Order: sequence, then C-alpha cells, then structure tokens
Amino acid sequence: MAGDAAPRAAIQRIVVRVTVGTDRMAASDDPLFLELLGPGGREFRLQPGRGRALRRGAVDEYVLAGKEDASTNVAHAELNDPRSPALDASRIVGVCLRKGMEPIPNVRGFGEMDDRLQILHARVELHVEGGPAPCVFEREGPIWLGLVCGQRIPLTQKDVA
Repeated sequence: MAGDAAPRAAIQRIVVRVTVGTDRMAASDDPLFLELLGPGGREFRLQPGRGRALRRGAVDEYVLAGKEDASTNVAHAELNDPRSPALDASRIVGVCLRKGMEPIPNVRGFGEMDDRLQILHARVELHVEGGPAPCVFEREGPIWLGLVCGQRIPLTQKDVA
C-alpha cells in the first residue's frame, strides 16, 4: 500500500478452513490459493509447511500470520504474511478460493484426466488488529473445482455477532 494511508483495519492473521469431500476424485495435488479482492487485495498460496493437504475427507486449516507467530503453519510464512505489505480489511470486497494446476507447465486438456477438488465447506477469517471478532467469509458445498467445472469459488461474507 505504498503511498496509501495506514490501514484502518489492519489484517494481522488469516485463518482458512477447507473441508474436502469424500467422493471419488475429491482430493487434489494441485495448489489452492486464497484471493482477497478489492483495492490493495492480494493472493496467498495455501500450502502447509509440513505434510500433505487436500486429501479426501480431510479438514485442512491454514494460518497465515507473521513468521514469529507459533500458529503460522503455511510454507514460506515470510512470503505469506498478511501484514507485509499491510492489508486493510475495510478495503476487501470479496474472498475467493482458486484451484491452480501442477505440474507447471500444465499439459492437461479437457479430454485428459482432470485433477478435481471437491470442497464441502470453506471458511476464511480475517483477524483485524484490535477487532472484537474476525471478518468471516464462508461457503457450503459440495462444490467441484477443476478444468471442466471452474477453478474459482467466491465465499459469502457472514455477519458475526
């Protein structure tokens, strides 16, 4: 946010929970990204620092915060810190999950095996400095992501009491 005023609602931590379906071909080895939409928005790769993710029937939780925060569990935490550059929750107009493709370069086509991902539930919490409750975006499924069914799903902002 170079040149912009200091954030009114500085995001300190982001928590993402994804429940993967149990249907055949529900899991994926492809990367999953969090997109924060709006002026000064940003994209984050949701990759665990250890272990595998997006396995059939799993509930994966990704915590994006400062590298010094013990709860941070994503790979390359220093590059996936929502505080650097600073993000302003008041300027976030939407949140999406997007499925990427690997290996890169991707040589799959519509007629080839499509590595799909089935999401039963997704929840994103934006924790704001000094805020009483996180800003929550959520979506229920089942929703399929892949080449033949779309690669992005928007989440709906929820009122948190």
